[in-house]
Formats: sequence, C-alpha cells, structure tokens
Amino acid sequence: MGTVHGINSVADALRVPLPFNDTGNRKPLIPLVDEASAKGKTKAVFGEIKDFYEMDFVPGFYRVMAHDPGYLGDHWTYVKATFSDRKLDRLTKEVLALAASMTATSDYGTDFHMRECRRLGLSEKGVLEVVFLVKHFCVDNKISRALLLDSDFDELL
Repeated sequence: MGTVHGINSVADALRVPLPFNDTGNRKPLIPLVDEASAKGKTKAVFGEIKDFYEMDFVPGFYRVMAHDPGYLGDHWTYVKATFSDRKLDRLTKEVLALAASMTATSDYGTDFHMRECRRLGLSEKGVLEVVFLVKHFCVDNKISRALLLDSDFDELL
C-alpha cells in the first residue's frame, strides 16, 4: 500500500485539510489549486476524480498535486489502476487502505478511506471490525518486535 502511505505522508505533512471532518485546524502549507479555475488536462483529471469517488469536490491532496498537471495525471492513472477490480474488489482495497492509514496514524488517510469504505457499503459493524483487527495486529506485532521473537513460519516464506 505504498500509494496510500505516500498520499497520506504528503497530505499530513502539508497539512492538507481533511476532506470530510476538518474542523478548520489544518491550514495547508502549499495553496490548493482552485478547482473552478482548472483548465485542460487538470480540469479533465479533476472530473475523473470526482466521478471515481462520487463526490462533488476534488479532495485537497489532488488539488495540491495539480500544481504539476503532468504529475497529477500520471499519479491519477496509477491510482485508478491500483483501485480497479482485478483479483480484489474495490471495497476490499479501500479496507486495506483504511488499515494502512490507521497504522500510519494518518488523519487524512483515515478520514478519506473511512468515507470510501462506508460509501462502498461497509456497515458500521464492518468498520469497527477493521478498527479492532488493526488494533489487534498492531499490538501483536509490537509485542513480537519488543520480545525479538523470530517467525515460526520461515518454511512457508
């Protein structure tokens, strides 16, 4: 989930406002490209982003990226390919993105992917199951590392 960690790292480091639950505390360090003034390739990509996520605005992360339209376009092509249904469906990928965002303690990513999981049909009980699984495995992994435990499953790797 390198894409998720990369987006989260940039969005959190640049203090991009949370797309759905911002209380006004996050002031972006780089101005967001105004969606209404977007032209050409940027406007087209913005339209695809809004359609893909079924929202009426472009999330701030992409509006920061729009300062370089070529990079925005290339990145968006990669995101679409990453989240398209192949072996795993879109909801499963969003659940994984939510888990990755939670383990990275990314406010931006958790906010964004929580919304996507709900939009794609994950119930509140399902959201809580994801939260509890992430908590469980994070704790187990930290304990294992702290105790310097070796894997019991080397022969399976």
